[in-house]
Amino acid sequence: MLVIKPIGKKVGKIVIAGDGAVGKTTIAQRLAGTLQLDDDRHMTCGLEFHDLKISDNGDLKALIWDLGGQEQFHFFHNAFFKDALVVILVFSVEWYHSFLNLENWISMIPEDKEIEMFLVANKIDSTDRAVYSEEAYEFALKMKMNYYEISAISGEGFEVFVNELNRKIKRELT
Repeated sequence: MLVIKPIGKKVGKIVIAGDGAVGKTTIAQRLAGTLQLDDDRHMTCGLEFHDLKISDNGDLKALIWDLGGQEQFHFFHNAFFKDALVVILVFSVEWYHSFLNLENWISMIPEDKEIEMFLVANKIDSTDRAVYSEEAYEFALKMKMNYYEISAISGEGFEVFVNELNRKIKRELT
C-alpha cells in the first residue's frame, strides 16, 4: 500500500544581487553547502537557484535566487525581487564601482514591501581593499540594512552572517 503524506515544508525566497564578479554565486554556494573550492569560477548568466536548509528537520528552507550581475541581465531583475523575504546585496571590497552601484540595485527593489536587506562586503581577505568598513557601514545605516563583512572563499565572517540570515528566515516562516 502506498501512503502519501503531505509535506509540511515552508519555503522562503532570498534574492542575492550585486555587480558581476563580486562573489554572489560563491556566497550562495557556501550558504547551500555546495561550494567546491577547486571549481572554476563562472559568470552567472541570468539566474541560478540554490537551496538553503534552515531547520534541522527540513521543514523550513529557502530558495536562493542568484542574479547575474552583468548589465545585460538587468532588464528583467525587477520582477525577481517580488515576494522576497530577504535581499542580500553584495559588493567587493576590491572594487569601488561595485559599492557605488548598490544604489542602482536598491532602485530595482519594490518599495511597497517590507523586505529585510542585508549588505555584504565580500573578499575581505584581499590585500587590495578599495572600500573601507566605515564607509560601507555608514551606507548600510543610512539604507537601514544589516551589514556584514565576509570572505566567501575562506569563510571569514560567514558564521555571524549565516546565523542572522537563518534567524530572519525562521522568524518570517514560523
